[in-house]
Amino acid sequence: MLALFLVPMELKVAGEFRVLPIRNADARAEIEGIVERIYVDEGTRVHKGDLVARLVDRDYRAELRKTEAEIAQKSAQLKLLEIGPRPEDIAAQRSRVAKAREQLKYLQKLREMSRALFARQLISLKELEAAEAQAAVQEQELQETRFRLQVLLAGSRPEEIAAAQAELARLEAQRRYLQEQIELLDVRSPITGVVTSPWRYLRDVVGTHVKKGDLLVRVHELDTVTAEIVLPEKEIGDVQVGQPVAVKVRAYPYQTFHGKVTSIATTATSSLDGNVTPAAAPIDEGEGPRAVLVTSQIENGSHLLKPELTGKVKIYCGRRPIIDLMTRRLARYVRVEFWSWW
Repeated sequence: MLALFLVPMELKVAGEFRVLPIRNADARAEIEGIVERIYVDEGTRVHKGDLVARLVDRDYRAELRKTEAEIAQKSAQLKLLEIGPRPEDIAAQRSRVAKAREQLKYLQKLREMSRALFARQLISLKELEAAEAQAAVQEQELQETRFRLQVLLAGSRPEEIAAAQAELARLEAQRRYLQEQIELLDVRSPITGVVTSPWRYLRDVVGTHVKKGDLLVRVHELDTVTAEIVLPEKEIGDVQVGQPVAVKVRAYPYQTFHGKVTSIATTATSSLDGNVTPAAAPIDEGEGPRAVLVTSQIENGSHLLKPELTGKVKIYCGRRPIIDLMTRRLARYVRVEFWSWW
């Protein structure tokens, strides 16, 4: 009989748990705009970088085409400034100067004749003024043609070239900005996982105006899930990282899922329902049961384990003699509660 009490059996610590995705991420709008299309449905499996939504790009593309046309125009102007005037342009302008000079000589002679005739009262004042005006206009024309010739001979000024280069650089920066904005209109999945946004939401969000940072598609990584286990503080002393875990969810009572303990919280909470995480739990000096959160990673290739499902868990803490299993709670009570009496 005594030997029977020494037979080793597995020590199992039981508790409640809930399922959490090992990783979740939100595909959000990176710029403001109108949702043009959603490319996924609830339950769709996506890979990191897959296109899941797109915003309307009409205004950005129109602005981009306008900017590209301006770049082409400014590039041509800059090229002309850098090359300078062509020899045939200079020759043509010199010809214009010569013609303007000959025309001025003719009009000057005509003006002198008109003055002599007016002095002899052979023409009217009006005719004299017309001859004077023609000569004055031609003098101005000759000055302008000479100035244009000087400009051609001097070539482009460095300041003009620098100004054209600066304007072209500004337009190219604007083009890059518009191209980046157009790329941001494509919303991509930040992780590999399964779309968990409800289908009704995915349908209704199309055509709506969204701001930067607004949620479009929620993606959870469900190939492996996290079981968040709530254990009473009295049981935590036998639990260690790496111990096997078996769980049953209430949704699938005939299936058992397996994993291992991956972490044990460094602090206890005053909640036994698992809704308080260690980091957020306040320190409660009052009476009440304490709990410690333990996490385990569970393989979920079938995707049956869905976020927020709950159930029961067993942690296998190693083989112990039957007598230890029968008396461990009593021994713990005596060693802790009775200890304070002495």
